[in-house]
This record gives sequence, structure tokens and C-alpha cells, in this order.
Amino acid sequence: MSDQYRTVAGIASAHHVVKKSRFFGEATAVHTQGAVKDFLVQVQERSPRASHYCYAYSIGKRTTLREYATDAGEPTHSAGPPILAAIRAFDLCNTVCVVTRYYGGINLGVGGLIRAYGRCARECLGNAKIETQIFYQNLYVKVSYSDIGAVVTLCKRSGGKVVDIKYNPDPIIEIQIRENALQAFQSKLKSVGVVAE
Repeated sequence: MSDQYRTVAGIASAHHVVKKSRFFGEATAVHTQGAVKDFLVQVQERSPRASHYCYAYSIGKRTTLREYATDAGEPTHSAGPPILAAIRAFDLCNTVCVVTRYYGGINLGVGGLIRAYGRCARECLGNAKIETQIFYQNLYVKVSYSDIGAVVTLCKRSGGKVVDIKYNPDPIIEIQIRENALQAFQSKLKSVGVVAE
């Protein structure tokens, strides 16, 4: 099972006009719902006079997958779901896409809104630089002082990273390890008498 995923590098954008309504799409990589909210605030600050801020995101994978879409005041299912469909169509993960609308005075109808929001999101993601990232798992390993060197070496040999070592009162090593290497790494830790949490 792959521990890699595709997401947006930096911030991607697109602009689309339908019957005087202007749509601006922006997308970026996120890893938490807090990061989604932060990005939404940034978009709102850049476009303070917009009438709608519709968005969707996909975070995590398989059993931890969290997807969300909001119409943000537009008719039900006319904005958020088409944006989420674009994220899925590009096979992206840990990604948020916000489509901001400036109302142009002409009603587009539900079908028109679905097409407009969907097209703007697809163009935005189509303009994006896509990069491949890796899912990591964080482990906290309680060790004796004499085992610190062995665990750090084992971590590096397994392709992991030592994030932090805390020394109060007993050493705890925070390790980031690729999900695909997790079971093998935990087995190696047990072989030297260490258990990860």
C-alpha cells in the first residue's frame, strides 16, 4: 500500500467570469483543519468584498480520510461538491481549494453555478504545480540513556527522522517514520528491547 500522495506546491490560482460574476480559485496544501481555516482567512483578507467563499478539502487517507465541502450560502450542492469533485479528479490529498465569487447581478441558476464553480476549481488545480509527498507517522520512544544512540541509528537506517529528544526525567525520542516502514521499524525496536508509543 502506498504511503505517498499528490498535493499542491505553493498556491495555485485561476480566474473565471460567467455573466458578470467573477470567480477566483485558490488552492494549497494543508495537513489539518486548522490550516484550512487559516488559508480561508487569508483568502477572505485578499478578497474582502466577495459575496461568497466556497471551498472543499481532502485531508488524510483511507481510514483517516476527512473530506468536506461547503456551499457557503450558495444553493445546496451548487458550489462545494463541484470543488471537491475537482480535488478528487486530480487525485489530490491534503489539499484545500477555495473559490471566491463576486456576484455580477445576474442569477446563474443551480446548473450554472455547478458549472462555474467546478470549472474554476478545475482550472485552478490544472494551473497548480503538483508534488508528491510522503505520509509519516510520529512515534514517541521512551529509552534509557544508554539506548539513545542505538535508537537514533536504527531510525536513520529505517529512513526516519529524529524530530526531538526530551530528557526529563527519562529520555523520550520523537521519531518520524514512513508509514510503509513503520511495522519493520517497530519490530527492530522490540529486538533491542525498546517499545514505541
